[in-house]
Amino acid sequence: MVIAGIRPEWFDTRPFPEAMTFGEQVDHIAYVEADLLDEIADTLEFEKIPFGFEKSADLSSAAAQWKRIHDLGDQFIERLDEDKLAFRYLTVSHVHVSVIQMINTVLEHEIHHRGEIVSYYRMINTEPSKRWKD
Repeated sequence: MVIAGIRPEWFDTRPFPEAMTFGEQVDHIAYVEADLLDEIADTLEFEKIPFGFEKSADLSSAAAQWKRIHDLGDQFIERLDEDKLAFRYLTVSHVHVSVIQMINTVLEHEIHHRGEIVSYYRMINTEPSKRWKD
């Protein structure tokens, strides 16, 4: 809902000079999710996940790309059994982790940036979309 609530005219809005734009935030979330899950797939010698990330030209394409990548990630994770989730490996950053720890990293990353997007809403004096109705 946070991403769906971003208005198209905000795509290039940067709440302060050092910040990513709304559009860059959505693309960043999608890119990192695809990159980290690709690393897991490579490690487990699974077939390549067809993420096909591209820099978005507008909010509609950014949101659609994020949703497509997120859905592909969900499908990939659903295929992992307990042995695959517990499998430990050395990441490209040279850290030993289990697959489930890396999936948690993907989730933490997404939560972090969704929180930033909520802050962006408030910086431009707008209330973010609520995930659930009161």
